[in-house]
Amino acid sequence: MITSGDRYIGGGKFYFTPKGGTEFEIGEIQEAAISHSVEFADAFSKDTVMKALVEKVAKSISASGKFSTQKVNLKNLSMFMLGTETSESFTAGDTLPDGTVATADIVIPKIEAGNKPIVEGSLKFVGDEDGAKKPVIVIPSAVITPNGDLPMIIEEFAKLNFDFAILKTNGKLYDEYIMDVA
Repeated sequence: MITSGDRYIGGGKFYFTPKGGTEFEIGEIQEAAISHSVEFADAFSKDTVMKALVEKVAKSISASGKFSTQKVNLKNLSMFMLGTETSESFTAGDTLPDGTVATADIVIPKIEAGNKPIVEGSLKFVGDEDGAKKPVIVIPSAVITPNGDLPMIIEEFAKLNFDFAILKTNGKLYDEYIMDVA
């Protein structure tokens, strides 16, 4: 929600469109942030005893971000594991991955982890709709990487943490829209 002069975003969702793929919802987001960085070249004058800054030129600008979700599904788990979603078919009598025996033909979803080291595509964040306005951030090109451990046995809800680098496209990093809530 964006109020008059304030920026409070209590929640929202991230959507991801892999290069050459179809958009899907990563999930409800618990935390998200974008950081900006500018690298400068500095020129100094030594006409006097003290060195003085006389010019500052921007050499590069970059942006990166991070987000986390507790809504774990096959698509975002596959992204976290740098893998691809697939499935495996078993017929009655086959030994299943958990060691039991299939009593009927079955197809089990699986993730082949570590076979996709670059997760690249576009990101879209849609903020919550509790106020009169909501932010929508469209990042045309980003590379997403997992950050932290893959929760296996924990006493809380599992949380997946991701980092992303924003790639400059068409002379910009991303667009933010301030939309009226319909």
